[in-house]
Amino acid sequence: MFLQQLRNFQADRMDLDELVALAAFGRQLRAEYEAHQLDEPDWVDIQLKSLRREIHSRNADRLEARRKEIGARLESLKTPTEKKAALTKELRELEKQLAEVGA
Repeated sequence: MFLQQLRNFQADRMDLDELVALAAFGRQLRAEYEAHQLDEPDWVDIQLKSLRREIHSRNADRLEARRKEIGARLESLKTPTEKKAALTKELRELEKQLAEVGA
């Protein structure tokens, strides 16, 4: 079953845990080919690279979503005075940039 999934995996139909499990199977399959001193099929390397890219991409998406969530939570904890100070600072920076471009 895993062999067929590895050969024909479709990342959009699998969750992150399934992708990690399939990658683990692929690495075991590669090791088994090596243990028997057999040439591994080209598709093994191709699929393992695809799995690594997909896992990396999804993990990056997960981390980015968490970063945004934490940023939003921190922003909601600011006092009105802190919010006003941040906006005032941003306004001054914008005005300085506008003055530099001659607008």
